[in-house]
Amino acid sequence: MVESINANKPIFSIIIPTYNTSIVLMQCLQSLCHQSADKSCLEVIVVNDGGKNNISENLGLSGSQLSLKYLYQEHKGPAAARNLGIKKAKGDIIIFLDDDSLPTKDWLNATIKAWQKSPDFDGIGGYTISELTDSIYCKVNSDFFNWYLDQHLSGEYCTFLVTCNAGYKKAILNKVGLFDERFKKASGEDRDLNIKIAKIGGRLRLDKDILVYHDRDLTLRSFTRKNYNYGKAAHELYARYPDLMRLSAKNYIKFYISILEKYRAFKEKTMAFLLLTLSQISTLIGYLSAILTKQEQKRL
Repeated sequence: MVESINANKPIFSIIIPTYNTSIVLMQCLQSLCHQSADKSCLEVIVVNDGGKNNISENLGLSGSQLSLKYLYQEHKGPAAARNLGIKKAKGDIIIFLDDDSLPTKDWLNATIKAWQKSPDFDGIGGYTISELTDSIYCKVNSDFFNWYLDQHLSGEYCTFLVTCNAGYKKAILNKVGLFDERFKKASGEDRDLNIKIAKIGGRLRLDKDILVYHDRDLTLRSFTRKNYNYGKAAHELYARYPDLMRLSAKNYIKFYISILEKYRAFKEKTMAFLLLTLSQISTLIGYLSAILTKQEQKRL
């Protein structure tokens, strides 16, 4: 049970993969230091995925306030970095954050309460949020993420959590063979994991109180690149799982309407519409690029 916390063994292991992003990583760690809940129930594992920055030298302040472990691996991607963290984790519940995730002050408290309420679930995740001062790229990206999460809800259950803000029982992760390290970028590996968990009857749920700020430094270029990578990963996922749910034209209309309703100012609404359209075009180009790459590989 989540209520039974052994002082010598953290029940939550928070795993954060990072690659050459020391500033945002420090901000993430500081947000963990300032949580409203007792932090004695957790350990934090930072996995440097081959980055050149010597992160370990800068972890002193956070390390004095958190049970902090630092790991290093040659550059293999976030999926491999998370797997290394899982193997070294002491906790029974593994929480994943991105290095640019900023948990809200009550994030840990909400996480603990969610697992106390639903100890029989295999995974519990939350949503991303943005502030008024964040860029339009960040706001649209967050709205997009949350809309997509909600499409996978069926009553209390869901079939999709995102690893910038999600936790799983270590036992279920080991049972499905952890993350597929063939996903080299931060796109597709979490969806593949959720599919594998669902296929063996694992149960997941979303909690509206588990919130992080995420992707706050997005630019037009990085927004486009992110969606392009999603498209490439989608091709691989549909090849593996032909029965994977595809969004209908009706859902796409709802997608546009539900997100555009959040913006009142004409300028922001117009920008949101353009960015949503750009996201779909970028995803399509990524998908087609993956098809062409596969065809080229077959010819060789």
